[in-house]
Amino acid sequence: MGMSFVALDRLVKGGQVTEAEAPRVAELWDEIRRLKRDKRAFVPAHNYQVPEVQAVADLVGDSFELAVKARDLPPDQARMVVFCGVRFMAEGCHTLAPERPVYLPRLDALCSLAEVDADDVAERQDFLRAAGRQFATMTYVNTYAEVKALSDSCCTSSNAAKIADRLGVPDILFVPDQNLAYQVALKTKRTYLPPPEPHKFHPREYAEMIEPLVREGEKQGLRGNVFAWEGACHVHHQMSVGDIASIRRQDPETTVIVHGEVRPELQRAADQVMSTSQMAKYVDAHPEKTRYAILTECGLVVRLELDHPEKQFYKPCRLCQYMKATDLESVYRTLRDEPPEQRITVPDEVRGAAARAMTRMIELAS
Repeated sequence: MGMSFVALDRLVKGGQVTEAEAPRVAELWDEIRRLKRDKRAFVPAHNYQVPEVQAVADLVGDSFELAVKARDLPPDQARMVVFCGVRFMAEGCHTLAPERPVYLPRLDALCSLAEVDADDVAERQDFLRAAGRQFATMTYVNTYAEVKALSDSCCTSSNAAKIADRLGVPDILFVPDQNLAYQVALKTKRTYLPPPEPHKFHPREYAEMIEPLVREGEKQGLRGNVFAWEGACHVHHQMSVGDIASIRRQDPETTVIVHGEVRPELQRAADQVMSTSQMAKYVDAHPEKTRYAILTECGLVVRLELDHPEKQFYKPCRLCQYMKATDLESVYRTLRDEPPEQRITVPDEVRGAAARAMTRMIELAS
């Protein structure tokens, strides 16, 4: 398992850790590494975590790759997992490997995007069946297990279009991110059907809204429809085209990369639309590009700055309060105490169906 990707003096020099905090950070790193070794603990950290947590993690990446890695670790390497991310990520980790304890350092590390009522999803499915649509329900991994359990397949921001292509039906009910739904529709040549207002789904009104769009798509020869859910990431959804326009004015040679969770007009204005892991790989693979604007949560941009001090990164990014809830103290306490209330589990009857949807994604994406 990997050691820290950046030294403490670089975090101090970069302003991510103050000089006053540095001795405690060094002490916590030592203690966390000792506990990981003694307890055979695997500590993954999401790309949006604070740099001092990423620095002591065994693996840094996006939520699904971390869950799959945790699943695939042999028992002698990992007796337990302390997931530095948000709750749905820890749930996904448990869903794929229920025999291994999974802990979340902060129970208030939630996700605005994941707050979807499973009963509402079932109602929308009933509506589409009643309308005679041939559809599959595709849920982003940024959902809780109860919603995953209702889906035909999960997806990530990097494989969503590929999964939609391979589900074998014309229509997709995409839950919960309306902006990633747009990206799926665009890449798979389907009609994007915008969502109703949050908590205002009325079958007749919704049918009247989408019917002309469906007819227009059929006239254009599109292969089907993407029915978008009314969810959005509170971090990505608040970004604006003005963020891109001001950077273009300031530095026309800047490469602008946005996450698939930003609004459609930002996706159209960007040079690339990518997942967090794809963004990091893109920067690694293009040494000739030296100036970037990365529109996603700031944690990834800070990591890229540390990995590539030779490059310039503009920061039209935003902070996620949930991702920033986890700090070194909470990781240390969780490893030390293994608090029962912080162990994340999913009821067996839900877990089985959610695991099927996640496993189908792995099969379809390979």
